Amino acid sequence: MATFTIALKSILTSTTDIGLNDYPIFDEAYRAGLNKKITDHYFNQEIGQETVDMFIFAMKRKMNEIMPFYNQMYKSQLLEIDPLLTFRSTSHATGSGTGEGTSTNTGTATNTSGSDSASTALNSNYPQTAITETEQYADTGASSTSNSTATGSADTVDNSANTNAQTNTSQTDASGFSGSMSQMLLQYRETFVNLDLAVIGELSTLFMLLWDNGDQFSQGSGFYPYFTRGGF
Repeated sequence: MATFTIALKSILTSTTDIGLNDYPIFDEAYRAGLNKKITDHYFNQEIGQETVDMFIFAMKRKMNEIMPFYNQMYKSQLLEIDPLLTFRSTSHATGSGTGEGTSTNTGTATNTSGSDSASTALNSNYPQTAITETEQYADTGASSTSNSTATGSADTVDNSANTNAQTNTSQTDASGFSGSMSQMLLQYRETFVNLDLAVIGELSTLFMLLWDNGDQFSQGSGFYPYFTRGGF
């Protein structure tokens, strides 16, 4: 039984839209779970506004104001970190070079060849005497001499050019930690934050912070249910 306004649970019986449907959130799939935690936390508490419409407006305004900050907090929790890593470094080195060369080869080849020949032919009819070395008694004779010389030359020129380009890339990674491992674990634990509960706490100003569990505290007719019949 509400004392001053109306409990959140009574509003939820008539509407599911209490201003939690369109605030910015880092992951839309996370909205339903966070909304359920909010409504469960304040389920039995009275709203801090005079009307339901004013409460819904105040809820929308509050969530639009606080969630841009908390979205960054939620995103930071998604980062995978190594609590025992105190340093990490990466170095890159890139080099490139180009080489060019030209060569020319020139040659001359000369060939000379020659031949000399001499021949003598003597004919004698039988039965004359033999022919001597002085060519006596020869009927006919012939003598010939020939000389020949051949000369040839050839010039050659060979030009060649080449270009060579290369690129080298290297990477060096280094990581590790220094100090006390147990101390680093303690420092890491100090970073743990219950963000859902922090968001819920931000909304406490929207409620009267009076707990309503539906019990009838008194049969009195006064404004406050714990008054005796007829008031003081």
